[in-house]
Amino acid sequence: MHALASRAGVAYSTVSRIEHGQMDPTVGMLTKLLDAAGQCLEVSSREAAGPQLADLADAWHTDRSGQDRPDWTRLRAFLDELALAPQLADRAMLRMPTPSGSDFMDNLLAGIAERVCDDASLPRPGWTRRIQRLRRPWASPGTPRMQAEAAVTTPEQFKHRGITLRADSLWRNPESVGLT
Repeated sequence: MHALASRAGVAYSTVSRIEHGQMDPTVGMLTKLLDAAGQCLEVSSREAAGPQLADLADAWHTDRSGQDRPDWTRLRAFLDELALAPQLADRAMLRMPTPSGSDFMDNLLAGIAERVCDDASLPRPGWTRRIQRLRRPWASPGTPRMQAEAAVTTPEQFKHRGITLRADSLWRNPESVGLT
């Protein structure tokens, strides 16, 4: 350890503190130490693990009648995963989904991002402002009574986008997710 500190031009006490986990070295310090040991520091990055809303741009299809049909199972699974690991919410919303080809789906994903961020007291991602509100409102199918209930329970983030959809269509109760 003395020889390494000497070759690196670093105090022995610094090397000792690093070695004993009492100090986290800076990148510059680590580079010096590795150079003195005949090694080279190589830094790389990769996409963080965890759920990504952007990965859901393809979570829909068009049915025979030409209606956009989201893959509710994939959307709920994504939100369930965030419910179990809420610390991932900010990272999960950062990347803008590629345009899906469906104005409805693009608005649905933007509304989900806004609701998740609002619920977590996080700033909304800037990309959601670029998604234009639906020109024609969308409401989940159902009887008049079901649609009236949906109108009452639709999250504000969806209402703002012209979507009427019961919140529990996506966000399940905590017991079913395993939170209680």
